[in-house]
Amino acid sequence: MYQKIYIFVYVNYMIQKMTSKTLKNYSLIFVLFLSYISAQSQVSTVFDFNTSDQLLKEFTQGGHSKLIIQSSKDGIGGSGTVNVLGETDEVFTSKQGYSITGKGAHYEFKTYFKSEYNSGYGGFGFTSNPNAAHHFYAAPNEGLGVSLHGGGYIFNSGLTAESGKWTTENVLNTASPDKWYLAVLSIDLLGNSYFDMTVNIYPSNDDGTLINPTNPIETKNWKVQNKAMANSKIIFAYFAFGGHRITNFDNYIISLKGGSTSIEAGAPVVIGSSVLNNSTKQIDISGDVTDDRGDDVTEKGIVYSTSETLPTTSDNKITIGHGIGSFSYELGSLLPNEIYYIRTYAKNSKGISYGSLNSIDTNDMQDIEIDFKAKIKTYPNPSTNYISLSGLAESENYSIYNMQGKQVLRGNVSNNNKIEVKSLTKGMYLLKLENFEIIKFIKE
Repeated sequence: MYQKIYIFVYVNYMIQKMTSKTLKNYSLIFVLFLSYISAQSQVSTVFDFNTSDQLLKEFTQGGHSKLIIQSSKDGIGGSGTVNVLGETDEVFTSKQGYSITGKGAHYEFKTYFKSEYNSGYGGFGFTSNPNAAHHFYAAPNEGLGVSLHGGGYIFNSGLTAESGKWTTENVLNTASPDKWYLAVLSIDLLGNSYFDMTVNIYPSNDDGTLINPTNPIETKNWKVQNKAMANSKIIFAYFAFGGHRITNFDNYIISLKGGSTSIEAGAPVVIGSSVLNNSTKQIDISGDVTDDRGDDVTEKGIVYSTSETLPTTSDNKITIGHGIGSFSYELGSLLPNEIYYIRTYAKNSKGISYGSLNSIDTNDMQDIEIDFKAKIKTYPNPSTNYISLSGLAESENYSIYNMQGKQVLRGNVSNNNKIEVKSLTKGMYLLKLENFEIIKFIKE
């Protein structure tokens, strides 16, 4: 049985030590920074292969190889592993999926493997195909990942590959006395569909202790653009074998940050974010069901709690609709000096999925006051290609932020003039004017 580990962080600002004027000037910064911190919650899934039949229950086999089995021994600490019994080409993809939330998403893959022979590859990463088949060098033809062999590595991005040699010759043949290694692959989604990929290799003992835990013996990096993967609604972890170098594969760990979440097999894909809105004393929550996985979404909304750090539909639940698409909610009547734990959710007949965990401390900005100018309105809202502002007495500089607190547009606008927003992805945004007016709008 795999284990899920959830970690959240929050920051408690010392706002009572600041003057009212200082707080007013930095109010938006606090709002956006709190949103950014909330989005950094992490979720990890561990496949330890210690439970009988976990390989076939949790992964889909892309081919028909009979040479890859799950064993109750021979793994790290002798507690269970995936065994490769001979020369074969095969890919396994996780039945559990993972969401892609745009720029700032971070994926980390860790695995132990035993490298005993001199001919072949071992690979891992993620793919958009839940039934991926082996293509070449221990990789599918769709996805992002890395394949390892004795003398070097191959970064894979779809049908594009970048190969190179290890700095130390024959690392995977000689660096570990027990022939065990830990490989760590980090993938970060940058702007304009670019991904930054880094792999680190650590020689290990057969009990899992690293020979040098603070310094990898090899570190390699690659930056690549992959629009297909960046625009995928759901991705799947994979691991693969080519030839017969790897004999054991164990303790496969997938960790997500930057708003991405894990999604059980068949359940819908939902993302979401929350931010404390000081002007209204409410929490603004936005969500988006991006994929129903072929099964109608019967409910979508939010769940929250001030006592449960990982709320579910058994806690406070607010249903906001059904089907795919974006939604929003303003959570009011907030209790003072409380931490609200909030997630979006979506349900179909296959299961319930949750967006990333956000933690909002109502003590953070409860004394901040903002003096707004005349009421400014945005239209159309929701918008598709542009927005306009009414109620402006003069032209104003503006900045637009996503719900992770990152600036995505800026410029100058006059009353009833258009701001082009067609390049933005779907979701909720905050528009800040030079006078600290904050306006919320939805991009469809």
